[in-house]
Order: sequence, then C-alpha cells, then structure tokens
Amino acid sequence: MKSSLLFSSGSVRADFIQVVNGFSRYLCSRKQSKITFPEISKASETIIQGWGKQLPGQASFFFEGPEDAPVFIVDSKTSFFKGETGELLSRIIAAMGLSAEKVLICNSGAPRAVADKIRQVSPRVIITLGQEAGRVILGPGFSLDASRGKFHEFEGIRVMPTFHPSLLVEKPQYKREVWEDMKLVMKYAGL
Repeated sequence: MKSSLLFSSGSVRADFIQVVNGFSRYLCSRKQSKITFPEISKASETIIQGWGKQLPGQASFFFEGPEDAPVFIVDSKTSFFKGETGELLSRIIAAMGLSAEKVLICNSGAPRAVADKIRQVSPRVIITLGQEAGRVILGPGFSLDASRGKFHEFEGIRVMPTFHPSLLVEKPQYKREVWEDMKLVMKYAGL
C-alpha cells in the first residue's frame, strides 16, 4: 500500500491508531512466541513499531467533517463531540441550525496543519473554541477575554473566538456570551 493512500481518505482518528497499535502488539507477541508468520521488511516493522507514537516536536492533528462546510471550528481539545462537553457543543451547533456532520472541526495541536487545512478548504467563517485555539489562529498575543465577541481575520477569513464548551460546563453563566458570539456567526454566514 502506498503511503499517500494511507492519509488521503480524511482524518486519522484516535480509534484507528488504537487498532493499529493493538495489531502491532499482536505481531510482536507472535514474533516473541516464535510462532511463524510471513516475514515483513525491516522498514515495515519500523513503521508498525512507530504507529501512534509522536516524533519529537510533532503534534497530532485531527479533523472531521465535510471540507465544504461553511463553518470551520478550531478546538483547543481533541474530544470534539464526546462527553458532556461534546454534547454541549452539539447543542450549540444544533441551535445554529447545523449539525456535527455539517461543520468541519479540528484540534489546535499542530498550528501549521491547522493553517494548511484552512487554506485548503477556505471556509466562510472560523470559530475558535478556547484560548489555545484562538492563539493558534490569531497569534501569540491573542487574549480570549479581550477578543471574544467580535470578528477578527485570518488571511481574509472571518474568525470568531469564543469560550470553550468545557468552561461552560464548569461555569454555565458564560453560555449567554457564547450564544451572542454564535448569533454573530450565524448572521455573517447566512444561517
């Protein structure tokens, strides 16, 4: 299998990496128990051993959703729509007239990959969730408290920084502010 085919189908998901790691452990245990199976090349063995491990200085980048989505969300975390925080994010998106399947979302862990993905898909509007996501898109001097509630720009694309849903779970009093931010996004994006 060519390596270009490995990543062309979309995001690399944590679940997939977990399966590959399990398969790698299985192959290692078979080899240690001296059970014969077809030999693999040293290069393939090196790749198998490295699955799920980050190279020094390399951050993981995950994304999901349609690349033609009008709304691109950059999340300071990687759980997206899981747990209580994910449920709240899903409700916010639904209140905007969208669904999790109608937005493109990525984590902020690899700034260069985030910027490249934004350039590739050229969304109508970007929403950053939390301080880290805002910093990745709007630069190191970004302050969420000073920036949320108004549009900014990333290479000509409007950006709305807002609080992360995890904060709203802990401090529900901020929900109104996030909803005001989302109403501005909805108006701009024609939702």
